[in-house]
Amino acid sequence: MTSGTDLKSSVAYSGRSGVVSWQGRFVDDTDQFSRYMLEIVRDRISDIESSYESDLRGLATTGMDTRFVAKLLGAVPQVNKWELGEALAECLLRDDSDMHVIWPWNTIRDRRTPRASLPGADLVGFFFNAGDAILLFGEVKTSSDVNSPPGVMSGSSGLAWQLERSATRLDIHNSLLQWLHARCRVQPLRGHYETAVKRYVRSGGEDLLIVGVLIRDISPSESDLRIRGEKLSSIFDSPTRVELFAWYLPVPIADWSVLMQEEG
Repeated sequence: MTSGTDLKSSVAYSGRSGVVSWQGRFVDDTDQFSRYMLEIVRDRISDIESSYESDLRGLATTGMDTRFVAKLLGAVPQVNKWELGEALAECLLRDDSDMHVIWPWNTIRDRRTPRASLPGADLVGFFFNAGDAILLFGEVKTSSDVNSPPGVMSGSSGLAWQLERSATRLDIHNSLLQWLHARCRVQPLRGHYETAVKRYVRSGGEDLLIVGVLIRDISPSESDLRIRGEKLSSIFDSPTRVELFAWYLPVPIADWSVLMQEEG
């Protein structure tokens, strides 16, 4: 996988059971990962419109003005690690040439968390298979747990249970479809929405892709995903698909907030 900043990753492991597949990827270039966070992920999470930032910088006429504007633009609340994990997951999936995913969002105001406008899923968008749009719902977990699998994979708040809930609860589906409807009023998003929802309705709510993303800062271990993948394969049948990804990254998660404050 290669992104716009040439973030390179290698496959550490992969597997499949029924309609469930899983894959672990690792990034070993710290500089490339740092650039990706600064140039790609920070734009997603900062909620700063490019025109606002450029206009504000243009109004600075002295060196002192420029330094103050840089300080002003950097005065944003500290971001939680789970927020960074969600933003990173969205960018990685969007930039993965093997996935072909579209997220119908523009700013942080559309963030999909239980405390924001949309409960029920961290990832909401469209996946394209042979040119046709399919609904994509997903969950993201970020963990520095040294155990494999980490604690975020199990229990009532774990990734496996949340994926099952996202795939089967019609009340969550209804909320997600309403959220998408409001953001897909113009082409080509409107066409993608209609195609994906037709498939979903005709299948009785089963034709969709469920994606789980685990963000890690330790060495790869297939047990992070394999155990949950095999369990999920006993729950789901075609046409539902489940894809699990684990990303193993070279910078400790605890340092990401500091990294995001650096000059791009």
